[in-house]
Amino acid sequence: MERHFGQISVIFAISAGLWVVIGMAAPVQAGVDVNINIGAPPVVVAPPPPVVVAPPPPVEVEMAPEMIYLPEAGVYVAVGIPFDLYFVSGRYYYFHGGSWYWGRGYGGPWTHVVYRSLPPGLQRYKVEHLRQYREREYKAYKAQGPRFNGKHFVAVEGHRPNENHHMNGHDQGRHNGR
Repeated sequence: MERHFGQISVIFAISAGLWVVIGMAAPVQAGVDVNINIGAPPVVVAPPPPVVVAPPPPVEVEMAPEMIYLPEAGVYVAVGIPFDLYFVSGRYYYFHGGSWYWGRGYGGPWTHVVYRSLPPGLQRYKVEHLRQYREREYKAYKAQGPRFNGKHFVAVEGHRPNENHHMNGHDQGRHNGR
């Protein structure tokens, strides 16, 4: 019996020890955390507002402008007026406020032109360079007067000059609308 009592005391001692260890241990908190990520939420981007380019103010000149040919760009440019006005391929082109416009006559009405639709001579050069070429040709035109041999004409509202027939200063460079 002593032997049986000894086994019970050992089992009791071990059980008591385990209860003491379990009782002294910090309480354990259990939980479940589940995250499912399918991707970022969709980004909603509103379309940009339409670009509206207001027409420029009209080109108002007292007299029809003289148009002088710029050989570098292959275009005519108006001289003696405070506008960036060019003529090429039967159309007038007007640069105003950082935008280009075209019209059938030098007074408009003007329609906005995107840069890639400009004639090559106007795309190839910055407006600042075209102005420099204009000033150079205009100085020669004024200095040589009727002896000026460069291509030029006087614009006629409502008429498109014939670019294949270039008059010179001897007859005032006026085209008859052909």
